[in-house]
Amino acid sequence: MSSIFNHPFLLHNPIQNYQWGTRNQAALIPQLMGKKPKPDKPYAELWMGAHPSNSSAIQVEDKLLPLHELIRRFPEEILGKDLNNQFGQQLPFMLKVVSVAEPLSIQAHPSKGLAVLLHKNDPDHFPDDNHKPEIAIALDSLILLAGFASYQELHTTIKKYPEIAQFFKTEALANIFPDTPTIKEQQTESIRLLYQTFVHLYNTKPLFYQEKTAALARRLHSKSRPSIREKLFLDAYQKYSKKDIGLFTIFFLRLVNLKQGEGLYIHPGMPHTYLRGNLLECMANSDNVIRSGLTRKFQDVKTLMTALDYSAKSAKIIKPSSSLAEIHYPTPAAEFTVSRFSLANNRQFFPTARRVEILLILDGLGTIRWGKPRQRMAFHQGQSFIIPAIVGEYSVTGKPACAVYRIQVP
Repeated sequence: MSSIFNHPFLLHNPIQNYQWGTRNQAALIPQLMGKKPKPDKPYAELWMGAHPSNSSAIQVEDKLLPLHELIRRFPEEILGKDLNNQFGQQLPFMLKVVSVAEPLSIQAHPSKGLAVLLHKNDPDHFPDDNHKPEIAIALDSLILLAGFASYQELHTTIKKYPEIAQFFKTEALANIFPDTPTIKEQQTESIRLLYQTFVHLYNTKPLFYQEKTAALARRLHSKSRPSIREKLFLDAYQKYSKKDIGLFTIFFLRLVNLKQGEGLYIHPGMPHTYLRGNLLECMANSDNVIRSGLTRKFQDVKTLMTALDYSAKSAKIIKPSSSLAEIHYPTPAAEFTVSRFSLANNRQFFPTARRVEILLILDGLGTIRWGKPRQRMAFHQGQSFIIPAIVGEYSVTGKPACAVYRIQVP
């Protein structure tokens, strides 16, 4: 049976039709796959991987079989011996094409230790015991909120929006933003105190919160040109309710604009939400999400407070280093590394180091070659392939404007 895996396999991938996905002519995922979108149907995510909740499939001996089940049966042939020992019969990473028309929930992902605890205590809402570091790479332009704003930015925000300032007690704000200068460590503690005080007041004074969100909405409605953040607040106020905890949280997070090809590493504990755009997302093999606001799904604000990274680390944009046809996206994640190749009538050779890989064809046409004697398989835009570890090495040839993403384990 193992010899059957000695070649690349075309992946058959599930699509998630979440309501925030793009629709009709704007829907990227059906465009990528060369299909006509169904009228008004949202196309949010295309999953490529082996998560048990929504696994890709491959064709083996005329049968379409779930990839995660095949990995359990043939871990060394597909993953490679060292990855099987390191990650325990599971594909370490998952790849997604994500297409965002409306903001996602405000969320963060748990650390490994917290994920184990959450899965044990609440497997219905936390379906696995893994952490979820991830990278977001803009396929066109991408607008998101990621990480807490800096101490200085938050102080400015409190002054700019009196409705938010009035929700906090004067004494609380004086403790958070004292007149005397503060060092970096104190500023991180002040950000934590700001958010945790906000959550406490939200829980204990819900009617006062609704009063202040309504007052802010009235004032911002009168503005002729609201900012991106203010427009997000107004849209969310209409879509959800004036009691949604995410309404004020919008003003605590850093606004990030990614240009095409730029990336952002999102570590466990970083609060974030995608607002608009198309992206490639690569992550550890997990579907754990801790939500707090801008959603009707299950929320766990108490857990989120313990999981959050309150440091005002700048959401550092990865402006990828380029070498010839290859662009590499460095991250500290142990589960994945992402590279993009632009191929124009040239052949690129890839040694696998006897470790599994996934290829996504974003644009163009080409051919994969492998084995001795040499075998070949044609590919086109929108297709993705898993390269089992026992393949050893392969090459990819692309026609002009061919763009390929390669996912490996470092």
